[in-house]
Amino acid sequence: MMRKTGKSHIFLHGPYFPSHELNRMQHEGDVGQARRSFLASRFRNLDYLLRFRYEWMNDYIGDTDSIIIEIGAGAGFSELYLNQRPTLTDAILHPWIDKILDATNMDLPDGSVDVIIASHTLHHFYNPYRFFMECARVLKPGGKILIQELNTSLALRVLLRLMRHEGFSYDVNVFDSAAVVNDPADLWSANCAVPEMIFECSSKFERTFPEFKIIKNLTGEFMLFPLSGGVIAKTPIPELPHWVLKAVMKFDRILTAGFPRLFAMGRSVAVIKV
Repeated sequence: MMRKTGKSHIFLHGPYFPSHELNRMQHEGDVGQARRSFLASRFRNLDYLLRFRYEWMNDYIGDTDSIIIEIGAGAGFSELYLNQRPTLTDAILHPWIDKILDATNMDLPDGSVDVIIASHTLHHFYNPYRFFMECARVLKPGGKILIQELNTSLALRVLLRLMRHEGFSYDVNVFDSAAVVNDPADLWSANCAVPEMIFECSSKFERTFPEFKIIKNLTGEFMLFPLSGGVIAKTPIPELPHWVLKAVMKFDRILTAGFPRLFAMGRSVAVIKV
């Protein structure tokens, strides 16, 4: 089923899917290199970005007895910013990963999890619908999904085309249980428009998944994102002093609050199982 492109996507609306070979960023998919590099230097620009992406989640994480699962944990940076370390899962086992887990078919008992964290992984899933159905199954009543994701504003679409890093297409129905929005055989296949299409209308999400209610749905991130130099894939960026990064964050808040369709490159979402 095709999804019509809205007025906000008239410019550079896609579909756009560059091949991996065209990527202008370095070390695509190399989570080991990304982890080693960051832990060795704690690059300030990236540290500011990761704090922005993870620390808000602490407000939604319960006591020390909570069962917290992170899906697609990648380089495992969340444990540096969350008050309680989650169980780190991914599709590939690394030394810091606790468990291999398929987000669309979780090897977890029904009603066994308090919090599921998904940071910049939803746009890689081949079928997001199945992920949310699995979350509905494994979460306890009152359990939460905490999502940090991309938002395909005009600025992000320009950046993606400039760097040829990942792609996007609005021509899919993300609420179709049979829809395939990414290549299932390619873990780094990406449709960056997926999070926006899922969460741009909270009521549509809640009608599709009546088990859930959205309790936070905010856009953010503009200059802080490209100035980070990248989380996994990298591009050279000079390290900035604290006062500059603080000013960038304030500037970002103003622009993304006033003009989210133009500037907001990120989205923070909290969903509760009712």
